[in-house]
Amino acid sequence: MTCALGIDFGTTKNAVIFYDGERPENSIALSASHYAGFTDGTARQDFLKSAACVRDLIMQLPEEKRNRISAIGLTGQMHSVVLWNNDTCSPVTTWQDKTASATGKLELYRAKSGCHLCDGFGAVTLAMMAEENQLSGWMMAEENQLSGWTACGTPADRFAALLCEKNDCAMDPTFAASWGIFDLQNGTWNRNAAGQLGIPFELLPRIVPSGSCIGRTKGFVGLPDDIPVMAAFGDNQASIYGTSCDLQEELFMTLGTGAQLSYLLRDDEELPSGVEARPFLNGSILAVHAPLCGGRAWAWLAKSVNQMLSALGLTEIPEKELMDRLDQMALNGDSNGLTVQPHFLGERSDPTLRGTISGIDLENFTLPALATALGNGIIHTLAAGIPEECRKRRKTIVGSGNGLRLCQSLRSAAEQILQLPVVFREVKEEAATGAAKLALKMNL
Repeated sequence: MTCALGIDFGTTKNAVIFYDGERPENSIALSASHYAGFTDGTARQDFLKSAACVRDLIMQLPEEKRNRISAIGLTGQMHSVVLWNNDTCSPVTTWQDKTASATGKLELYRAKSGCHLCDGFGAVTLAMMAEENQLSGWMMAEENQLSGWTACGTPADRFAALLCEKNDCAMDPTFAASWGIFDLQNGTWNRNAAGQLGIPFELLPRIVPSGSCIGRTKGFVGLPDDIPVMAAFGDNQASIYGTSCDLQEELFMTLGTGAQLSYLLRDDEELPSGVEARPFLNGSILAVHAPLCGGRAWAWLAKSVNQMLSALGLTEIPEKELMDRLDQMALNGDSNGLTVQPHFLGERSDPTLRGTISGIDLENFTLPALATALGNGIIHTLAAGIPEECRKRRKTIVGSGNGLRLCQSLRSAAEQILQLPVVFREVKEEAATGAAKLALKMNL
């Protein structure tokens, strides 16, 4: 059989795809918001709620399709951490967590580890938990005794283990690198960095090559037993694998909650300053510029407009209608001298950065001008990490993510600023598709 199941644990929504390798047009993609975030203002999520969302999506696939699955690939949000043992799991601390910089600990962790750690990286989360003695165990409410964590990983890693009825964690380099203490050259955890941060080395996942089979399904409701399950693959890399036709000739732009502009680093190209090196397949490296605020910056404008309407006692506009109106304003408008720097969430390189609007005079601060300037700012921020000589060697921008797919003005801004056409491949749920395609490749 040449059919695979792809699963994507996203920041705000989850997705599954029944991918037909012989007839991709017959693939079935489903997605849903998981509503797993806590309401306490933290960047934490309830893994069990997110996992239940994925289970529901799998069960919505026709039984006949589920019985044809020959391999399972997973992907999901990078940097995030969940811990577990035989009895329970912790909340997920996501890549959006900024506690380290807010408490002044981030620079200390960087100095201790010798690694360029950033807010939300897995190693930072684990270092904070180590300081608070949260890695040694958790208190069982019923028995009032301490039971230690035995494994940790990303949400996708944890779900992969559940599919196989396993309690350990196998992690591939795409996810390991996102935690901040992975030795890219040697393909291992940086033992010294982990020790300096107080992270028990035995708690870290074992590293396996991308595309490795980590087990087979067992006892998972809705799926047959004995289906090979692949190690989870980072969502940035999975989206690229799911949409690429010619890696050497393409830029890859993703606009979801966050944003990434990526390209395969050629042998004669150096990694630009401020751009992240991420492992890909067969020892290759992706150059990735990943501002923290992508589609969420665009959503901020719509939310702000409705808040102003509400403050004036006026009726708010439905979100989708408002987003469409703003898109048309930006597409047909002019920034009129306004400049927006959309660093609303800070940046990994400088968590203290904040968004700015400049160039305001007495006439130009209009909603169309602001929408245009914001769209330009989102794309300029992304493009800042790509040297002009690298851009000129590429022929196409391959787009993914609903922010880019649904917003015509952002696509237009990308084409004008990068001087390359934006194309969308006929791919449903790009990251889930990439995970499914990799799973098929490794099992043929």
